[in-house]
Amino acid sequence: MKILLHSHFPAGHAYPMQAVAQELVRRGHDVVWLTSEDNEARVTFTGAKHLKTNSISFIDSPLIRTNNTGILDPHYRRLTYRRLMFRLVGQINDYRRVLRGFDADVVLVDVLPLGARALYEAGEIPVYATLGVIPMYTSGWGAPHIRSGDAPPASFYDLLLNYIHHLFIQWIVLPILLRPLLNRQRRARGFGILPYGEPMESFRYSPHLHIQASSPSLEFNQLAKPLEYREHTNFVGPLVTKLPAASGVLPPWWDDVVKHQRVVGITQGTLAMDPTSLIIPAIEALRTDPDLLLVVTSPYPELVKHRLGDLPNVRFATFLPYHLFLPQLCLLITNGGYGSVTQALSHSVPLICAGQTEDKKDTAARVEWAGAGIDLRTDNPSTRQIQDAATKILGDAGYRERAAQLGDELNELGGAVSACDLLEKLAQEHQRR
Repeated sequence: MKILLHSHFPAGHAYPMQAVAQELVRRGHDVVWLTSEDNEARVTFTGAKHLKTNSISFIDSPLIRTNNTGILDPHYRRLTYRRLMFRLVGQINDYRRVLRGFDADVVLVDVLPLGARALYEAGEIPVYATLGVIPMYTSGWGAPHIRSGDAPPASFYDLLLNYIHHLFIQWIVLPILLRPLLNRQRRARGFGILPYGEPMESFRYSPHLHIQASSPSLEFNQLAKPLEYREHTNFVGPLVTKLPAASGVLPPWWDDVVKHQRVVGITQGTLAMDPTSLIIPAIEALRTDPDLLLVVTSPYPELVKHRLGDLPNVRFATFLPYHLFLPQLCLLITNGGYGSVTQALSHSVPLICAGQTEDKKDTAARVEWAGAGIDLRTDNPSTRQIQDAATKILGDAGYRERAAQLGDELNELGGAVSACDLLEKLAQEHQRR
């Protein structure tokens, strides 16, 4: 089977797709992975063939320079929709370039499948699926809005206002600001026009198959509003690449971690990595607790040491394999990247989340709503905020118990194996005739 994968440029998008690619290659499929040039090593590790984006890279290059993914811009900015228009064109151009020499049976896209939808409707690809590696955004009554950082409304009045807002976006904002731009480019390339009043899900997910790298309980138990999308949404839990024996990459102090009873992990993700935002205040908050060992993953250990001086209960690493690191923790302090959160919960680790950029505030809201952690609702928490949150979580076994319940749910969903089963089934159902 020939499978075309396309992932967005950030590492947080590449890692889940890497797990899918690895499993597809293991099953003997011919896999081509279209992504940015700096993801080449992640692609080749899986055995898939790397093809770098070309037209899409013109859209992504300014975003890379500003540490912005460009996929969760505000609804009411015209730039948001111009980027989506150019992304449609870039995807069509890059997909057609790949498909000239690779007759794909299915296309899997991890974000905004505008080009895949157009090619499917024109009969140029048999079918396409989407992969959710950030929070799932839907438009039902209780679904929180993009980048709101909210949980589902608790009162009927708030529920009604929330739904009116969704209807306003569906029937006014998207038809006026987005639909004309996309239709102009679709018509110019011989595609049909998009119908009026499509819900948000139509622009974000595939109606044939959406694979969400999470679980229902971590998504507020919300599903897509349109029936077709709801019936074809599948949760598979965290998507984690299988790594070779990792003893060679473990630091010499690793035995300290294994032997310690209370290890706290501190990490700031793969995009916004300035240690002054979270890492330094987290260390300052907990460095004097003799019962804790702090393990920090950061590319800037020397800067932190220069700022804070002697840190006897802190260990630094630029990288630690999560499958070895997370099981040792009693708490993870993070800026709330979706992949880090789901993996931590899969190991029963409660969280303190401190992130407001991109999807992070929405991820943090899900963690707090599920009872598995605390959302600090800031990018730059104070030492007191972190200290209070850590004291609360470490002193309340309920956080650990709820994280374990979510972990059981996530781990039962099958990960990359389930994702590839679903993808194979979809391709078989839509075989070219």
